[in-house]
Amino acid sequence: MRSRLQSAFSAVRAESGLKERTLRRIYAPARRGKKRPLALAAACLAVLLCLGGGLFFTPVSAIGIEINPSLRLKVNRFDIVIGVEGLNRDGERIAENTQVLFSEYSKAIDTLLSDPQLRVYLEEGRDMEIYVECEDEQRCNRMLERVEGCVNGEGNVTCHAGSGSGHGEGHGGGHGRCHRHRGGQKTD
Repeated sequence: MRSRLQSAFSAVRAESGLKERTLRRIYAPARRGKKRPLALAAACLAVLLCLGGGLFFTPVSAIGIEINPSLRLKVNRFDIVIGVEGLNRDGERIAENTQVLFSEYSKAIDTLLSDPQLRVYLEEGRDMEIYVECEDEQRCNRMLERVEGCVNGEGNVTCHAGSGSGHGEGHGGGHGRCHRHRGGQKTD
């Protein structure tokens, strides 16, 4: 192809620099075309990141912790805490001073249970209630078992789980499918 173009241009009367620039321009789109797959791959990556971010930052369950400080942990489908909310003044203080955001929820509970501000209430013998809420009953049961493992040994902790759509927006709705109390004894 190149030899045909060169022979076609040999009959044209123009300075050789112009001929060379013209030939380069003819072949230039072929070189630019190699950048298209890279641009397409970058666009696909951007779309995946946007969709993945949407999946990551969407809560599918919640864990409520109530003793006097009341907290709500919002958990994504990857079992990562993506939101921490203090529901009262003491809960807000603990939420601000304890780093549990973007940690796995069972590690977040361990961190909260070892927090000195929360420990005071447990050592006073106050009762703590931990409520797991999600729409998927299997997920709810799995999360409840892990939460119970975190509080094993704490005699004054009650764990509950239920399904509902509030993702921890309030304990009233969705209570009921699976309840476990103190020491993991099931009380359906």
